Amino acid sequence: MNQELLQKILRVEVSLASLYIFAYGLFLLVVSWIMLLVEPNNFKSYFDALWWSIVTATTVGYGDIVPHTLLGKIIAIVIIVGGVIAVAAFTALMTSALVERTIAAKKEYEMLDELDHHLVICGFKTPRQEVLESFKRHYGTNIVIVYPKLVPELKKLLEEHHLKWAQGEYNDEAVLKEAHIERADKVMILNEHNDYSDAKVLETVILIRSLNQQVYIIAEIVDPKYENYLIKSRCNEIIMSEEYNRFLLSKSITEPGMSKVVRNLLKTQNFRIVTDHPFTGHSYKEAFEESLQKGEILLGVIKNYITEAKLKQIVLSKLRFGGDARKYKTMLAKLKRGELDMEVVINPEDDFIIPEFAAIIVMERKNAK
Repeated sequence: MNQELLQKILRVEVSLASLYIFAYGLFLLVVSWIMLLVEPNNFKSYFDALWWSIVTATTVGYGDIVPHTLLGKIIAIVIIVGGVIAVAAFTALMTSALVERTIAAKKEYEMLDELDHHLVICGFKTPRQEVLESFKRHYGTNIVIVYPKLVPELKKLLEEHHLKWAQGEYNDEAVLKEAHIERADKVMILNEHNDYSDAKVLETVILIRSLNQQVYIIAEIVDPKYENYLIKSRCNEIIMSEEYNRFLLSKSITEPGMSKVVRNLLKTQNFRIVTDHPFTGHSYKEAFEESLQKGEILLGVIKNYITEAKLKQIVLSKLRFGGDARKYKTMLAKLKRGELDMEVVINPEDDFIIPEFAAIIVMERKNAK
């Protein structure tokens, strides 16, 4: 029997059981009033009659009050039979609730179990709509958020965007395994901005790297002294939020309006990094002029824009088909040791030659057709 059919059956059973318990409760209220009329000498008040009805319904039977008339005894029999059924109905309600919870938990687990090549967001901050939409353009709903509690903001986010959730601290190995970190494509570790948050981020990077050698890790830190530790731990990208804040503050004094320029550059959807381009071995001037003809402005180059997995594929391909793999083996060794860093070159000289494995930074012009 599939889960959906089982849930439908359980809902029907719960509805019937709830209806019966409600009706039986009303019956006890009415029958207590009847017993007060039938045996006024035996039942001194309505509360006495209600007390007797409840004790009889639960088959406790204290015996402090008992019916003396034939009608009273017949009513007692009906209450007892109905009480047995009510207890069974209540048991069914409790069982259904537990089964529903088990099915829901199993369904959530199966949703997480299906994750592959997904994005893991460690830590939670309510993101701007456009930021979340950019994540979804690349990963759809193949995103899991790791956070200790299902706070209202997170619950709303999960429901609106059909995202997944793994409960717990992101530096907990069991929680990361629940999020299937070993199959993840990228991981983003958000800083909690407390006294030990940077150390926690570093610990998480080391743990993630031990579980997945290929995953691309993006980490946010506050204290720059942790940058070198993160690099040695093979963190692919480091975001220093406080450094950006200080930069914007200083530039706002020396060059008024710079904060608005940077903010708008970050917000624009036309700003992107391109890896698949025809400019390897070309001069920057040639690439700039050709890009301009396509309606794009070439802003710079990112050297060594390659992952360990991709470099391994190239080495294996060279070895398989008899190519010279020495250069790529050297690069791979450096990449594994954390010695091959991405280098961003903004607006280089005209004669700058775009090297192999370099990505270009472009901005599409709004009036481009």
